[in-house]
Amino acid sequence: MSPIIAPPLSSASAGDRMSINAAWLIKLRWVAVFGQLITILVVGSLLHIPIRWVVLFAAVAVTAGSNILLTLFYRRLRKAMDSGRGWENVLLGVMLLDLFSLTALLYFTGGMTNPFCIFYMVNLTLAAIVLPGRSVWWLAAITAVSIAFLFYDHVDVPLLTRPERMQTLRELGQIPLAQTGMYVAFLTCIFVIVYFTTRLTDEVRRRDSELRRAELQRARSEKLESLGTLAAGAAHELSTPLATIAVVAKEVQRELAGTPVSEDLKADIALIRTELDRCRHILDQMSADAGQATGEPLVEVTSTQLAEEIRSLLDARLVDRLRITDRSDDAVVRAPRHLLAQSLRGLIKNAFDASPEGSSVVVLLERTAKHLVMTIQDEGPGMPPEILSRIGEPFFTTKEPGSGTGLGIFLAKNVIERIDGALRIESNSNEGTTVVVQLLRKREPWEATPAP
Repeated sequence: MSPIIAPPLSSASAGDRMSINAAWLIKLRWVAVFGQLITILVVGSLLHIPIRWVVLFAAVAVTAGSNILLTLFYRRLRKAMDSGRGWENVLLGVMLLDLFSLTALLYFTGGMTNPFCIFYMVNLTLAAIVLPGRSVWWLAAITAVSIAFLFYDHVDVPLLTRPERMQTLRELGQIPLAQTGMYVAFLTCIFVIVYFTTRLTDEVRRRDSELRRAELQRARSEKLESLGTLAAGAAHELSTPLATIAVVAKEVQRELAGTPVSEDLKADIALIRTELDRCRHILDQMSADAGQATGEPLVEVTSTQLAEEIRSLLDARLVDRLRITDRSDDAVVRAPRHLLAQSLRGLIKNAFDASPEGSSVVVLLERTAKHLVMTIQDEGPGMPPEILSRIGEPFFTTKEPGSGTGLGIFLAKNVIERIDGALRIESNSNEGTTVVVQLLRKREPWEATPAP
């Protein structure tokens, strides 16, 4: 018996949202307790209507006592009980108690002749806002039974006594048309309130979830840009001193070529050159992975062109081991061609790195109703769930130290998602790894026109 005050929507998990709903329900129930006390005192003392004081105060005391217990439970266990289902059961139990309390109050104060019977609708509306749909419908069914019970029997209040049409069904021994009409009207109100309120709250929660995902995507994109700028800047700054060291090492190696020096010294100079080349390769990879081509325009590229671009970026020894099957009928996507090819090349290179030496990597290109799907399958050892859950985190890699930057999958995923694509990785221990890339494809003219 309290006014409708909707709790604020939270962008947190279901458990957190239900916890916030519990906090608002506690406040509303205190309002209901004081409202019931004031109503009883006004009716009994000022209007001098004979009422059953003990029974009514007992019902209010039950509501107040349960609210004290709910408050203690909320303060002590709100952090420990993070399950949305757990809070749902608690709130459903509390609202069922409120429903029975309201039914008891109305039973001893005239039943459905009491104007406060309208608070059944208030209780249902609040439940539709606070609880999930399945719990609300259970509460609605019990409310319908409670209203039918009050039509059947209640304790009359002299001031509310009406003609024969408002007598109890137990007294009449039949079901008059007036009571039937009122009951049908109440059932209709129950259905309309529950249906439309639950639909509205579900839609608001869905929109809230979409906004939260958009915010996370935006934050991730900003992180990507900062990370790309950092990686590209570091690669640029380190390339100059490494180039200088490479030139000096080459000159030293040339001077020592005709000088009688130990073979160990010559080997050390050669090792310096080798490690310098390796450092420059890593820096080049960082520059490419960091997305220096993020300003590349979107162009239309076919699956065949994309496959050829990927082949051109791979080492010759890897191209011979690559098995591409194209079943996409030359599907067209709009994407930054070189950046996308570089990202996909990185995924294929990872598959080769995970596979045994000499084994093949299978790439399958397929067309679906909306996407160009690329599936990359390797013959590696696969990954356990705890490793798979971390794949895609910045700077996390399963390769040997110095063999990877840990940015390839992270940046590839961001490049793909920026063009409304998706990247999914499936793997189990000793079963290899499968990478599935979905790219939104351009619809063909004949697909845009529905068939007659």
